[in-house]
Amino acid sequence: MSAFLKWRGALFALACVLTTACGGSALRLEDVTAESVPMLEAENAQRPGDAQQLTRLGVGYFRANRYTEARVALDSAVELAPQSGIAAIYLGMTAEAQGEFPAARAAYERYLTIGRSNELKRSARQRLALVGRRELEYQARQALAQESTLTQEPAQLNAIAVMPFSYTGTNAEIAPLTRGFAQLIVTDLAKSRQVTVLERERMQAMVDEMRLGETERADPANAARSGRLIRAGRVVQGSLTDRDSDLRVDAAVVDVATTGIATSANREDQLSRLFDLEKALVLQIFEGLGIQLTDAERAEIEQRPTQNLQAFLAWSRGLEAEDRGDYAGARDLFEQATRLDPSFVSAQQSAQAAGELTAASQQTSADVDATVTRNAQSETSAAPTRDALAAGAGSVAPSTVNGVEDASQPAPTPRERNDSDPVVTPGPAARGTIVIVIRRP
Repeated sequence: MSAFLKWRGALFALACVLTTACGGSALRLEDVTAESVPMLEAENAQRPGDAQQLTRLGVGYFRANRYTEARVALDSAVELAPQSGIAAIYLGMTAEAQGEFPAARAAYERYLTIGRSNELKRSARQRLALVGRRELEYQARQALAQESTLTQEPAQLNAIAVMPFSYTGTNAEIAPLTRGFAQLIVTDLAKSRQVTVLERERMQAMVDEMRLGETERADPANAARSGRLIRAGRVVQGSLTDRDSDLRVDAAVVDVATTGIATSANREDQLSRLFDLEKALVLQIFEGLGIQLTDAERAEIEQRPTQNLQAFLAWSRGLEAEDRGDYAGARDLFEQATRLDPSFVSAQQSAQAAGELTAASQQTSADVDATVTRNAQSETSAAPTRDALAAGAGSVAPSTVNGVEDASQPAPTPRERNDSDPVVTPGPAARGTIVIVIRRP
C-alpha cells in the first residue's frame, strides 16, 4: 500500500473517531425539540450509557417541559460525564423548574467549576443568586408546614438570628435604618467564634412567610417562634426611635426554648454617632450573654463599614428594596451608596449581588436555553477533538498532510504516490460530521 493510501486510511479512521465524538449523525443541540423526543428515546435505547445521547435526551425533555424525565436523563449524564458543562447547566435549569433549589444550586456551582464559556458562567452566577433567594423562601414555607414536628426538636443553642428591627419614630427618611442596623448587628455578632449567626436574609424570609408586621416583630413569642422555625437558639429583636437629633435603640435577646429574655441592651446617642451606638450595643449583648471576646475579635467589631451616614442610609434603603423583591431598585440604591463612599465595601458587594438578581429575575428559561445553545460548541468540541487526535496519532506514519511537514520523517517522493489514488473533495456534510479534505500535491 502506498504512503498516500496509508494517510488516507488513517485520516478516514480519524474522521470517524471525531464524528462519533461529536455526536455522529445525532441532532445538534440547537435542533433538539419536543418533537424529536421519540427519536432521541429510540437512539438512547440503542446506546444506553452514552452520556452525550443522554444529555440530548434530557434537553429534549426539558424543552418539552417534561422535567421529571429530564431530571433522570441529566442526572445520569452528569454521573457518566462529570465534566459535561452542558449536562450540568441543563440539570440546574431542570431542578430549578421543579422547585428543587438545593439541586439547582449544586448543578450551577458544578458548572462554574467545569464550564468553559464566560457567558454561560455569568448566567450560572445570576441563576445562583436568584436560586439562593428562592431556596430561603422555600425553606421558610416548608418549616411552617412542618412546624408541629420542628417544635419537638432541640434548637442549636449557640445559633443566633437577628430579626429586622422595628421603627417607632416619626421620620420616614430614617426608617430604612432598621434593615441596615440589623445587618450591622449580624455582621458584628459573627465576629465571635463562640456563636453561629444566621444570615439576615434567612430570618427575613421567615418573617415574610409568617407575615409579621412591625408590631408582631416586637413580641418575644413571635421572635421565639421564628427562631425555632429556622433552628436558632436565640433571637435578637429590637426597635429604633428618633428623638430630635438623637436615636434610641432597644434590643432584647430572646431564648427560643423558654421564650424568655436572655439579656437586653439599650443605647441612645446622636444620629450622627449611629455606628458608635451600634458597637456599644453589640458589646453589651455579648456581655449579657457571658461571651468573652478576644482582643482581636473586639478590634474587628470596632471596624466601621463606612464613615458616611448618607451612604449607609442609601444602603439600608437598598436592603429594604431587595427584601420586597425590587432588585433593580436595590441595585441603584447600592450604587448610590458606593458613589457617596467608594470605600464602602458592603455597598459594592451588595450592588454586584443585586445586579445579578436583577438580570436573573428578568431572564426566562428560554433566554438561558438560547445562551447554552449559543455556547454549545465551545463546551463540547475541544476536549473530544484533542482525545481523538491523540488516539489517531500513533497510527499515522507519513510525514506530510496538506503540505505540512514533519521534520522527524523524510518527505515522501512523488513516486511513492499512486496517480490512481482518488482525491477526497468536499461535499455536503451531514450534521455532526467532520469532512477532511486531502489535496493531491
